[in-house]
Formats: sequence, C-alpha cells, structure tokens
Amino acid sequence: MIKTELELEVMRQAGKIHQQVVAELKKAIKPGVTLIELDQLAEKLIRAADAIPSFKGFQGFPASLCTMINSEVVHGIPDDRELQAGDLLSVDCGVTFNGLIADAAFTVIVGGDETNPKRARFSQTVKKALLAGCDKAVAGNTLGDIGYAVQRAIENGGYHILKEFTGHGVGYEMHEDPYVLNYGTPGKGMTLKEGMTICIEPIVTISKTKSKTLKDGWTEVTVDGKEACQWEHCGVITKSGFEIFA
Repeated sequence: MIKTELELEVMRQAGKIHQQVVAELKKAIKPGVTLIELDQLAEKLIRAADAIPSFKGFQGFPASLCTMINSEVVHGIPDDRELQAGDLLSVDCGVTFNGLIADAAFTVIVGGDETNPKRARFSQTVKKALLAGCDKAVAGNTLGDIGYAVQRAIENGGYHILKEFTGHGVGYEMHEDPYVLNYGTPGKGMTLKEGMTICIEPIVTISKTKSKTLKDGWTEVTVDGKEACQWEHCGVITKSGFEIFA
C-alpha cells in the first residue's frame, strides 16, 4: 500500500508511458476506426517503451485496452466495430513498467463534443467528479472524503453511481488495498497516508439502472441500454495533495 520513493519513481515512469500512449490513442480515435485497431496501437506503443500491457492476460482478459461504447460500462473487449460520430467511448489502459503499474481511463465523444452535446456534458461531469475526488486525496483526509466529493459531483449533475464498481489501490498488483468507493461520508473510512498509491475511478450511468455481464464473461452493460461513462486517475497521496501519475 505505502510505496518507497524508489517505487514511486518507477510508477512515475509507468505513468509517463501511459500518458504518451493515451495522447496517441486520442489522435487515432475518429469515425471509422475499429476498437481492435486502437488496441493494437496501444500494445505496440507500450511494448516499444519497454513496458507491458497490464490488462493483457490479467485473469484471462484477452486485450491491452478495455473499450466501452455508449451503454457498455466496464471491461469491454476491443473488437472490429467501427466507431461512429457521436459515440461515447471510454478507454481504460494499464501499463506495467519494471513490475509496477499505472492504470487510468478517459472518455471522449467520437468526432468531437459538438456531435453529441448531451453525452459530452455527461462525460465532463464525470471528469469533474474525478477531479473533485483527487482534490480530497490528501494525507490526513479519509477515503470517505474522496467518496463524498465524487458522489456529490455526480448526483448534483443528475447522474448515478454504479456502487459495485470502485477505485482501488495500485502498485505491484492491478488491484491492491484499499477499495476507493465513489460514495461516502466525510471523515469516515481509512485515513490517507503519504506514499499510498491509489486509483480514483468514477463509473457512472446517465440513468438510474443496474449492469449485467454479456456472454463474453467480461463486458458489463447497462440493463436499460442507456449510457455509462468512466474516468480514472492513479497517483500517490502526499501532504500537499494527490500527485497524478496517469
């Protein structure tokens, strides 16, 4: 849970690789591009940086990215579907460098926000909720402070948190202690300490619904077929704030 300065430096390097991969993915995301093309690009870039795609092979997952379109919530397997203008696309990516992991997710509106302003507002609200949680990720605060900040931003926006999906610790393993809930009570829960490395990860639906798993055993979708959105940062708790790696 608590990382040494040497371990943190490795995670920073993993984060830099992750940021470079995401920058190239964002350039490549456009109508007509397939999800599997994005996955192949990510794997190529990660391996070219002497790193490893954290997701590939994790508990049998077959790809380097998780890609979710519109009503897909998490753990989507990239396939040959072509992106369409106005699609709400969430992309989750993990990079392992010298044994330590950077894990983060982003969402875009394919073709630009103007192609679907409703979905753009949804994504922007979830990102703001993520950043509100990051603002509370300071040594001496609690996990409840993070969860409450995320929850308040989501609910004020008129959206809904899928409580079964959470943020988490990260480092040598994809999912380390503690769970980082997207809801909570200020002052409650574990006290945050310097050197703790965590992922803050709002996973949100546009309507009040639940999720179900598709036959592939991985992809979660909303029961009502309406949109879901994911944003995620990983980083380290410090006295002065949350240092974001990716």
